[in-house]
Amino acid sequence: MYIPPHFMMQDEAEMRSLMRSYDFALVLVPGAPDLAATHIPLKLSDERHVLIGHVARNNPIAEQIQAGVEAMAVFTGPHAYVSPSWYSDPAREVPTWNYVAVHAFGRFIPLEGEEAERSLSSQIADFEAEWRITDIPERKRAGLEAGLQAFELEIHRLQGKAKLSQDKSVSERLKLAEALNERGEHAIAYHMVEDRE
Repeated sequence: MYIPPHFMMQDEAEMRSLMRSYDFALVLVPGAPDLAATHIPLKLSDERHVLIGHVARNNPIAEQIQAGVEAMAVFTGPHAYVSPSWYSDPAREVPTWNYVAVHAFGRFIPLEGEEAERSLSSQIADFEAEWRITDIPERKRAGLEAGLQAFELEIHRLQGKAKLSQDKSVSERLKLAEALNERGEHAIAYHMVEDRE
């Protein structure tokens, strides 16, 4: 990812927070047969420095997971169009797009059996308080789980970009954030104000 120095995210805790908040990621895998991609929810396990997920066993990426290949997960945070008309001097500006994104690089660790069931249960528990995978009868559950490839993506490196008009004055950034709020783009406006120092 191209990251000019003033847009580079330095704080790993901030990157992890974005990964937790925007956990529906694009996973890119080389060699399946060329570059394969899939959109899936990923759970960040901070204490173990891994992302937890699963795909259908029929997904070509499942073979790459079983082979333990390197992959990248792309987490896209809030983003929005920025109009030149929102600046103090619109004639000096151009349209742009502000956004926050994190790329997580790592290696797949395939999970099977009880490990796979624990990881699926862990993912479900993040979204569901009433239902558990163990609510499915064991025989049916075994058949469903056979159709999935659970995995962990062991994170080796994080790269983050927060393009939030940091190359503009604080007063201009606040003006842009106000215009974004008026359009209902509250999340990106919040990041622009929060990150104004």
